[in-house]
Amino acid sequence: MAVSKDQKRAAKAAWSERKADWAICIVRIGAATWVKAVSDAAALERRLSFTLRTGGANGAPAGMQAAFREEGTVTVEVVERLDDDLSDMARETLVKDRIAHWADELGATPF
Repeated sequence: MAVSKDQKRAAKAAWSERKADWAICIVRIGAATWVKAVSDAAALERRLSFTLRTGGANGAPAGMQAAFREEGTVTVEVVERLDDDLSDMARETLVKDRIAHWADELGATPF
C-alpha cells in the first residue's frame, strides 16, 4: 500500500511538532560509562549504535570507539528525566549540575 502525499505531510508535521523529552542518560560499553543530556534517548541509542558499528564515531568521546570494538554492544539508560516546563536557560544550568552528579555517582565520563 502506497503512502499518499497528505499522509507524508501529516507524518512530517507530527514529527516536527513533537515535544522534546529531555533526560540524563548513561551510555555503557563494557566497563566504561559515559553520561550525557539528550532530548531523545532512543535517538541517542540508535545514533551511537549506528556510528560505532560503522566506525564513523566522529564527535564520540575518546575511548568509546575502542571500547565498542572490544565489546560490541551499547546500552543507553535514562537515569533522570528533566521537567518539561524548564526554560532553556534553567535546563542548561540544571543539566550541568546533574551531569556532574551522575558522573561522580557512577564514575562516568561526561560527553
